[in-house]
Amino acid sequence: MLSLRNRKFLILDLDGTILNDKKEIFPEFLEVLPKIKRKYSIIIASGRAKFSIEKYINEMDIDLRYVGFEGAYIVWDGKVIFDRSFDEGDKETIERDYGRFALVRFYLNKVSPNERFCKEFSEYLKRWGAEVLGRERNIYKYVIAVKRKYERDIGRLPGKVFIFRRNDDVFYDISPGTTKVEGVKKLLKTFEIDPKNCIAVGDYYNDIGLFKVCGLSVAVPRAPAEVKKHATIITDPWSKEFLKLLGI
Repeated sequence: MLSLRNRKFLILDLDGTILNDKKEIFPEFLEVLPKIKRKYSIIIASGRAKFSIEKYINEMDIDLRYVGFEGAYIVWDGKVIFDRSFDEGDKETIERDYGRFALVRFYLNKVSPNERFCKEFSEYLKRWGAEVLGRERNIYKYVIAVKRKYERDIGRLPGKVFIFRRNDDVFYDISPGTTKVEGVKKLLKTFEIDPKNCIAVGDYYNDIGLFKVCGLSVAVPRAPAEVKKHATIITDPWSKEFLKLLGI
C-alpha cells in the first residue's frame, strides 16, 4: 500500500459546516474549493447516509472518501473498508427498550409505512437518506418518534441518544456503537495517514473528538461555545483566515 503519511488532508463535516440551511453547499465554499483541492485531499466525515454524502462528493468533484453514518460506514476511493450496521440482536434490543414508546419508526435505508408522517417529514427523511419505503436493508441509524411526555422515560433507557424536536414529537437517533471520531481514526490508521497532517472542520459536539485528533481544527462561527473551545481557529471554511491556515 502506498503510504499517505506525508499527504495533507482536510476532514470536512457537512451539515452546519459547508451546507447552508437549504442543505446546499455554500457558494462561497465552492468558489475556493479548486484552490483547496490543489493542495489538500478531502475526506468527508458525517452522520449522513451514503447516498446523501456521495451526492455532495459528486457535486464537489472530489475522491469518494468518507466516513458516514457517524462512523459506521467507511469508504475509500469508492471501496467500502468498514461496514457496521445493526445486527439482529441490536434490533431486538431497540424494539424491546424503545418500541413501546414509538408513534412511528424509520431508519436509514428503510421507512416504516406511515403516509402522513412521511409526507409531513419528507425533508427530514431526505436529509438522512431514508428514502426507501417498506423494504428491509442494512440499518445504520434507528430513529423513533415519540410524544414529548415520554422523553423522561425514554431518556433513562440505555443507548446513545440524539434528540431532534419538532412540535410535540421527539426523535431519537440511535447509532450502533460507533462514533464519527472512531471512524476517522480507523481510516487514518488503515491508510497510514499522519493525523498531524489533517485539518478538521466542524460545527457540533461530535466534531470535538476530531479536533483533538487532528493537527489543526476549525470551528465555524455557528458552532456552540463548547465546540469552539477545542478549535484552533473559529472561522468559515472559505474565509481569508481559513485559506491562510491551509497555506493557500
